[in-house]
Amino acid sequence: MRESTKAALGGIVSALAVIVMLVTYLSPLLVYTAPPFAGILLILIVNELGNKWAVGTYVSISLLSIFFIADKESAVFFTMFFGYYPILKLWMDAHLKRRPIRIIAKLFIFNVSIAAAVAICVFVFHIPYDDFTEAGFVMVGVFWLMLNGLLVVYDFLVTTLQRLYENRLKKSIRRIFRH
Repeated sequence: MRESTKAALGGIVSALAVIVMLVTYLSPLLVYTAPPFAGILLILIVNELGNKWAVGTYVSISLLSIFFIADKESAVFFTMFFGYYPILKLWMDAHLKRRPIRIIAKLFIFNVSIAAAVAICVFVFHIPYDDFTEAGFVMVGVFWLMLNGLLVVYDFLVTTLQRLYENRLKKSIRRIFRH
């Protein structure tokens, strides 16, 4: 694939991801669902262009989100975890052969990333989390466990979409970008 075609594909995916992030204007619920779906678009870049281009596309989406998306919480969650996770997951699945080590590594990275994202939201962007902590620290723990369950679901979703891409979409995408 020519460099100009690679740049065009990266730009298209970046634009689509930013559009997905823009839906956070429609509903507060979408603040937490838009970043994972925007991150899934990077599966295409990893498969067609490799990790180097995928990281570049992730950085461009992150910067565009931070600067242009009004809901900073959504942009931070994309930047701190959901944006790079599909790239990292595909790399970990290929290079870490032992499943328990992969699971522990994914959970560790997820928990550190989400803790950092929450800290950035609270201390940098001054997003109040008073309503969340009013229920007590037990609810914070329950919510944290639910987030770890979300990681399992997201991991499964990325795996399923990766297989779907490999089995059904790869030939069509390559045919489109060959000309």
